[in-house]
Amino acid sequence: MQDYVGKMEVVTPHDTRMEDIPGLPPAVLASWAKRGVTWKTAKEAGLPGSLLPADNNNFAPRVGAAFRMSDKWVFRGGYGVYYWTMPLSQILQSARVSAPLNLRFENDIATQNGKIYSYALKSVPAATDFVGKAQVNIEGVAGISSQAQPFMPWDFRTWSDNTMQEWNLTFERELMKETALRLSYIGNHGSDLEQRWRWNDGESQYNYQLRTGLAAPSNEDLRRANPNWTSGCCNAPLRHNGFSNSHSLQAEVERRYSNGLAFQWFYTFSRVMTTTDTGGFNFGSSGINNSGSGTAFAVPENHVIMGAPGLSEDQRLRLGYANSDAVPAHRIRWNGIYDLPFGKGKKFGNGASGALNHVIGGWQIAFIGDWRSGYWTGVGAGRYLFGDPTLSADEQLLLTYAGRPRRLWFKGDFDTSLASNVDAAKLAALIPSDRSQRVLRPVGAGFDNRIPMQLADGTVRDTGIGDMLNWNARNFFFGPGSWNTDLSVFKTISITERIKTKITADFFNALNHPVDRPPDATTGMQDLSQQLNDPRIIQFSLRVEF
Repeated sequence: MQDYVGKMEVVTPHDTRMEDIPGLPPAVLASWAKRGVTWKTAKEAGLPGSLLPADNNNFAPRVGAAFRMSDKWVFRGGYGVYYWTMPLSQILQSARVSAPLNLRFENDIATQNGKIYSYALKSVPAATDFVGKAQVNIEGVAGISSQAQPFMPWDFRTWSDNTMQEWNLTFERELMKETALRLSYIGNHGSDLEQRWRWNDGESQYNYQLRTGLAAPSNEDLRRANPNWTSGCCNAPLRHNGFSNSHSLQAEVERRYSNGLAFQWFYTFSRVMTTTDTGGFNFGSSGINNSGSGTAFAVPENHVIMGAPGLSEDQRLRLGYANSDAVPAHRIRWNGIYDLPFGKGKKFGNGASGALNHVIGGWQIAFIGDWRSGYWTGVGAGRYLFGDPTLSADEQLLLTYAGRPRRLWFKGDFDTSLASNVDAAKLAALIPSDRSQRVLRPVGAGFDNRIPMQLADGTVRDTGIGDMLNWNARNFFFGPGSWNTDLSVFKTISITERIKTKITADFFNALNHPVDRPPDATTGMQDLSQQLNDPRIIQFSLRVEF
């Protein structure tokens, strides 16, 4: 698509005319033409033939070295550059929203008798109502709303493959026989990452009135540079200029299987900051107040920042540079296997033989566990911060709210009169009953995120600010942590040389430890009546191999 003020134009690859695309009903083009869409080929528009140019200049050097410092110490280091492309399927899936290939014709059984929506209830199905006989009329010109139409653009001017530079330093030492220690630092820098940018959003009502002195039109399309297009909530334009930085310190102790014991223990400290973060598996919805967890931060235009400050692209991109909410700061993991000291040749029951040894001997226990600190998180965009809402562990209160046990994780915003089973004075000190004194609250005298603005004619208009960038910090405190341990007890019995039986008892969440849910981004409370993990599960199995 090409961006001209007041114009709608679509560009097709190379010299392929829109009319020559196979399977495209003429009525689709006629309908969009009536709405005002025009189209050109890339050759006619002077754009790259493939629309998104190939990046054929990737150079990915990698180097590593190892140095033996002594019989017990080894030093390793390395550096590498890595690239990955955006999957074509993701591009095509996102493009489904774009005109003119998104027009849908329907045969709705409910409206066969007009817009009364009762045909299916009042009529005996006709032969033409069944699958295989029913027809969808694709003739004629369909009416397309005069409102701004959604689309998914890509900026070919900043289209490079995602790039990652990584470097690492590792020290390894033998602690004792079959046991080693590894200490590592791993850093990386991401560049040219897929980054969402808002484009053609309507100027915020506040900025419109500040600039013109006139009441802002309620129709957002009248406040757009081009009233014909919108990128909607989920299709903010994609550019390749996002970036990230990560630093990680890691420690590992490993014991190879010896004398009936083997284990691994890992500790990782991570600090990951990025402008683009959706958990790694999708791009999610895109908005100027989003910050991960399946959503994507979209860089705002100046006219949706309070006061339209005229920031550069780099300055606006950095507004979303924040801690990743997908990587905890601290993480410990462990696993191992241990031969239980029972049975013949063991510490306990050494003299056992025959049937008794079959019962008590040969048992092993395996375990695996994980502990992590909380993920980085923030407060909801529907409220505004007027101070630091975080609470230390000894300040967090337990209470009952809406009939459920809760924990106040940070100073949120809720009706404190509905809370019970809590020290009222302590709760009031954290969340005053006077809403205007709360750290987190809506703005405005009516607490509706509307502020009074005097217009050029002297009238005062309560103006919403929810269509602007929220000034709240992003992902600046930790949510609740979690831990879990799974156990397995098992033994293998050799019945004959070829027949073996394995008896196993698995204990998932062996200690039945709950993992608390994260706090609500508005109230600041955790719901302790629910947990994120399953309760303890015990599984028995008997396996015969022959």
